[in-house]
Amino acid sequence: MRAAILALLTLSMLELVMQLAFPYLPRAVIEQMPQFRARMGFQLDTAHGAQEYPAGERVEYEISSSSGDLYKLTCLSPDNAPPFNSYRVSFQRDAHGFRNPEPWPDKLKIAVIGDSFTAAEAIVTPYWRDISDSMLVIGLPGSGSLQQQRLFEAYALPRHPDIVILAFFAGNDLQDSLTFYRQSQEAQSSAGGAQANIHPLNYSLLFNIAYVVRSSLLQDPEAPCKFPQTARTKPPTPLAFYETFLSTFALNSQALRESEMVRITREAIGSMAAALQARGSRLILMYIPQKAELYWELLSADSQAAILAGNDELDSAASVSANLPAQRNLIAELATELEIGFLDLTPALSSAISKGEQPYFFADTHWNQAGHDIARIALLDFLNQSTLDM
Repeated sequence: MRAAILALLTLSMLELVMQLAFPYLPRAVIEQMPQFRARMGFQLDTAHGAQEYPAGERVEYEISSSSGDLYKLTCLSPDNAPPFNSYRVSFQRDAHGFRNPEPWPDKLKIAVIGDSFTAAEAIVTPYWRDISDSMLVIGLPGSGSLQQQRLFEAYALPRHPDIVILAFFAGNDLQDSLTFYRQSQEAQSSAGGAQANIHPLNYSLLFNIAYVVRSSLLQDPEAPCKFPQTARTKPPTPLAFYETFLSTFALNSQALRESEMVRITREAIGSMAAALQARGSRLILMYIPQKAELYWELLSADSQAAILAGNDELDSAASVSANLPAQRNLIAELATELEIGFLDLTPALSSAISKGEQPYFFADTHWNQAGHDIARIALLDFLNQSTLDM
């Protein structure tokens, strides 16, 4: 009994010490814990409902060959990465956690709104850098059009922008909007919201460390990995996809059009367009294709089959190929319906890939600096042509 009590006290003290040291522990352990955002200074209770990154935080990133989300989400190892020149990214967040100089302008020429492609936390010169001398950038990683509508209404619209560029990412914006919508509905219908469904052990650092160690020990180092695959470019390009994003190709055009996530997205974008048109301003919908859209047809049949092996959501490589343009066509139709500008970045990125350029990180789903440079040129050309057409 004494030994049990002593052990319990020791574990309790260790848990307490580790909770006090929470911000200094490895992110691999703490970033999936339910208290991570609150403990790290995120703004969770905002008037607009979308969470914000820590206000005024000084960000210092070392971007190396092992940077990228796929390394922790799939079997791919950084050891497989091609040569990479490391670099540093340094910036300070503004009062709402975005990447803007302060104070914000009272009157905007351009506002840019989007998810992690717009936040561009791993990029020295994001695609929106210096496109206007009076600009506000609202990039929130993990957000969809619904959260972005809330941020637009809270921060961009009151500053009377002449143009709002809404960056739509085909990988997960539809699903992110649906998730945010359902979480909002759940929070309204129950006092605890989503937090009420979290088991208390998930808040324990000792439990999470034990879980990480156990997962590491159970991982089979000899297990086959379907990545990297090689795209038939000149020169050949080794790459990987985030497999979860491939689920966007499970729906054909009609099923996609009738889905709840498209309804939510259509309403959010429509609301932004109407608000701007009422003030004589313009909304430009900028379509960002996901990595697989650009590289899928450049893979061999064997590579496509290897990627789809064990994927219950996708029928065949042929069905993926057939559904590749479904979301892009739907977003283009929505822009036409709303009478707003539409910039499809697919041609510019495809052209660069065909010339041997690599606009994406090897393991990550996001653009590298080359990808942001391609997007910046396409965006500036579009804005200049739009000005001439007015």
